[in-house]
Amino acid sequence: MNQSISATHEYLLTHYGPLLTIKHLAEVMHTSPNGVRMAIARKRQPLAVALSNARRQLGRRVYFEARLVADVIDQGMTSKPLKDRPTETGVSLQAPERSLICTQP
Repeated sequence: MNQSISATHEYLLTHYGPLLTIKHLAEVMHTSPNGVRMAIARKRQPLAVALSNARRQLGRRVYFEARLVADVIDQGMTSKPLKDRPTETGVSLQAPERSLICTQP
């Protein structure tokens, strides 16, 4: 088990341990626990889908694996800017090129 641990994963391990609660995840994401809960329930954003994959349920309690959360955070920091990413419908958020030349008489 000789894996390299990212700085994000190391931070999460030292501050929260191997499993994060929704409250801990909200602290890391700088949002409210209810906001995290709703985002994961709706699954409209790629971040929410990735976080739902890190979700583990032990009885009635919900936890998130620190390793997978760190991967989501690290991947989000190194991915393309928002305007270059395709949306759920596959359309880019970047505005189409417009020509100033009128082609109709």
